[in-house]
Amino acid sequence: MSELKAFDLDVRAFSADLAALGRQAPLVMSRALNRAGTSGKTAMVKAVVADTGLRQKDVNREVQVDKATRSDPRVAFVIRGRRIPLISFGARGPEPSRGRGRGVSYRLPTGRGRVPGAFIATMHSGHRGVYKRSTKKRLPIIELRGPSLPHVFEKFVPAFHAAAQESLVKNLRSEISFAMAKAASAATE
Repeated sequence: MSELKAFDLDVRAFSADLAALGRQAPLVMSRALNRAGTSGKTAMVKAVVADTGLRQKDVNREVQVDKATRSDPRVAFVIRGRRIPLISFGARGPEPSRGRGRGVSYRLPTGRGRVPGAFIATMHSGHRGVYKRSTKKRLPIIELRGPSLPHVFEKFVPAFHAAAQESLVKNLRSEISFAMAKAASAATE
């Protein structure tokens, strides 16, 4: 698994407001961080889907967000690091080829490609994939794979950071005003 590096999100403009909240500040900060993390994840997944052509639910499944709490005000992203099976990239070809096929074609972000001698098969477990024999004998066969998600995610870290920072500022402003209004109404009662 791979984990994105921690980013310092700028909250200096809100330091006076957070200090005025006192004990409520950690709760306000964790709520805003969690929303910012969710927004950053959404922006990152959309960028990866546009780049790879994968389905959004497949990319979403590989990204986990560890949420912030009052005692630990950090949001962490864990991205599973396995390479993506080639069948996920629109692989087309004979299934099974029975030795008559010209290989399998697929669509990666860099363009279409073809693997001569490859075939598409469904295993007894139900897993469907693109395979190629590693020797002239019938077995062993290897499953062909494309790039890994952490490798693709690295290209879009600036987009993630920008979306997270923008969302944090917006949500922190909203959370602070909500907490202050709630404290003011409790003081008048």
